[in-house]
Amino acid sequence: MTASRPRSIAVYVPSLQAGGAERTAAVLASGFRAAGIPTALLVDHDAEAQDGFLDQGVERVLPLGGHGRSIMRLARWLVQEQPEAAVAIDATASLKLVLARVLSRAQTRIYLSYHGYGDIVRGRIGRLAYWLAPLLTRLSNGTVCVSEGLARHLVEDWGAKAGTVTVIPNPIPVQHARPPADAAALAARPATIIAVGRMVPEKRHADLIAALRLLPPETRLVMLGDGPARDTLVAMAADLQERVSLPGHREPWAAYEAARVFALTSTSESFGNVVVEALASGLPVVSTDCGGPREILEDGRFGSLYPVGDVQALANALEEALITPGDPAPRVARASVYATSHVVDAYLDLFERRR
Repeated sequence: MTASRPRSIAVYVPSLQAGGAERTAAVLASGFRAAGIPTALLVDHDAEAQDGFLDQGVERVLPLGGHGRSIMRLARWLVQEQPEAAVAIDATASLKLVLARVLSRAQTRIYLSYHGYGDIVRGRIGRLAYWLAPLLTRLSNGTVCVSEGLARHLVEDWGAKAGTVTVIPNPIPVQHARPPADAAALAARPATIIAVGRMVPEKRHADLIAALRLLPPETRLVMLGDGPARDTLVAMAADLQERVSLPGHREPWAAYEAARVFALTSTSESFGNVVVEALASGLPVVSTDCGGPREILEDGRFGSLYPVGDVQALANALEEALITPGDPAPRVARASVYATSHVVDAYLDLFERRR
């Protein structure tokens, strides 16, 4: 594989704001760089939320600007720099990368990626990328979906060309995790539940607050993240005093290290970066049965799955996990499958197979 590696790679993502796709772009670019490949990360809008995940050796090309301007600037950059391969992270970036290559007539091989289900994607450009999936998957050298379920969705529901779609999960920097030494060390932690994610309605954080009311009074809930639903959540938890903490967006590893259980309450997740991070941190995972987490947890082998919106089932699963958090070792081993180096190897294999 080494002899056929691209001489240079570009990773394109609309922004480096807080979010799973944005973190994936930073981690993947850093992984290519760690593999010894000159890598550039291109973004439309600068932000600092992912700086901690980005290797300083990665060239940052920013900002490209709004949609029209960024397509033109991206096209010029492809002509000037001539990277051998370019990867778009998310649907919006995928559509814009295809347009940029068509306009530039560059020889760069382009690879698209989809990170969410079409029915919840935000933005007109992102939605258009699903409607145009049959065309985009034919105009690119390959298309990545982050889970088997998402790949089926893109092919069966949106008409993507099946032979062009490859499943590659998101890269997770599991080396940053600090799991407990054993089951006893985990059980000795305070009865704290951790949730990590953007505070938007589809993440259903309100279900966690409702479930907390059904748990023993010593149970605490920490929700990392920010977003438009934050003020509503603060108001909902006002009477819970010291039991609920919403510290905002921050580096998650220390929070995982201080918790006994991880919870995900989303309506839909095509993958679930935070599920892997929690497993790498040795935590028992309680998640909605919402797509990607089922695949990561191997149908419940490595965590508990409950129906979306069932607060009582959530509370029951959380209580069981808090009482008996179990052995962290199998979870850590499961998370290692998603280590950045493994995912980078999968991308390099894709570049070789679909030149």
